[in-house]
Amino acid sequence: MHSLPAVALALAAVVDLSGATVDPRPGAGAGPAVVVFVRTDCPVSNRYAPELRRLREQFSARGISFWLVYPDRAETPSAIRRHQSDFGFGYRALRDPQHELVQATRATVTPEAAVFVAAASGPQMVYRGRIDDRYVDFGRSRAAPTRRDLREVLEALAQGVPVTPRTTVAIGCSIPPLE
Repeated sequence: MHSLPAVALALAAVVDLSGATVDPRPGAGAGPAVVVFVRTDCPVSNRYAPELRRLREQFSARGISFWLVYPDRAETPSAIRRHQSDFGFGYRALRDPQHELVQATRATVTPEAAVFVAAASGPQMVYRGRIDDRYVDFGRSRAAPTRRDLREVLEALAQGVPVTPRTTVAIGCSIPPLE
């Protein structure tokens, strides 16, 4: 496990598909928020679509919000909409063309999840990492996961159990650095 970084206070360049600035992190009094970094061309992200749908269906009714964040600035809103439709994600989609959220969370691959909770001092990240341990290395996977890290964090939060901040190593497609 690794320590979690302090998260930037303002996200000025994270935008929805219409170009409006959006901060997916919860404000005071709001429930937890999950952001999952994905790419339209990442086979690992795409294979997780069914599990990501199940998590949203189970936990959104329990006050947890879900967002997909597309960090590749070349992915257009129309390509993202098509990706959302093709894989049936049902998540709200954001673009992070300046990597503000990528840098704030230290995400390095897709898919990689970050979970935020509201705190008196502002949003606090309590988890960053893999969805589960199905992938042991890029191109090597188990038939089924033995640990469902993201689900465990969401279960605890939904039950009102405090979560000790932690990270796990995510396996997937690299988030290329900005040029």
